[in-house]
Amino acid sequence: MRPRLIISDLDGTLLDERLQVDPADTAAVARAREAGIQVGVATGRMYRSGLPHALALGVDLPLICYQGALIKELASGTSEEEMASAPVLSRDEISGELGLEVLEICRQRSYALNVYQDDHLYVDEINDDVRFYTGIAQVEAEVATDPSLEERVRRGSTKLTIVAEDPGRFASALGELKRLIGARAEVTRSLIGFCEVTAPGVNKGHALRWLCRHLGVDPQDVVTLGDAPNDLPLLAVAGTKVAVETAAPEVRAAADWLVPGPGQNGLEELVRRVLLIPVGTP
Repeated sequence: MRPRLIISDLDGTLLDERLQVDPADTAAVARAREAGIQVGVATGRMYRSGLPHALALGVDLPLICYQGALIKELASGTSEEEMASAPVLSRDEISGELGLEVLEICRQRSYALNVYQDDHLYVDEINDDVRFYTGIAQVEAEVATDPSLEERVRRGSTKLTIVAEDPGRFASALGELKRLIGARAEVTRSLIGFCEVTAPGVNKGHALRWLCRHLGVDPQDVVTLGDAPNDLPLLAVAGTKVAVETAAPEVRAAADWLVPGPGQNGLEELVRRVLLIPVGTP
């Protein structure tokens, strides 16, 4: 039986080293939609950061972004007006109290902290770690002055990301955040260097369940594709779990089958398999 939905991650799963979508994967999305399968994206990226890639792929489902903390209808374009006018379907924010605790930890350890509000990215300062993040996310960071970063965090945040480009420093930050707040928040990693913090119970799997209820779809009729630990909840909810061959070991272990990694037409192979189209068929 064909699935009703296909949901894919972006970074480390579809986007190549140039942070672009492979045309073959875009064609595969069109083929799936012609067969009556809806396709969507679930990403840790901001809405404004994930939307251009979702539009390039030609998906037709609302965008799951911020690790599942926000689900929003696709805007028709990427102008500020178009993005702002797209309806929000679901939002789960980090409390000000928890956010201030994370901010204090980061300042004590000199970790770079990204604070997200109203689809804008705020930081204490622009440093190498922030530039590392914005270069991948393809967004601009704003130094919070008036109001201050503390005041912004106090008001609640869509998501918080602790960024450390150095792998050893990142491993220390991720371990420390899990130990200090892991019982009171979702703490995971996406790309190596990005420690993601969302409200308790808020993750890509939580968002997929919400979307399935919204659409009247049984999660068993969903195929999901991912690569990093933050994709594990997404795979856990779906009837068919797929990982790219370059995925983290624990993600490969959770998958029912594997497809090629970014820039290697992995989504195309996934669509061929669910549509039972032999390799080599135009």
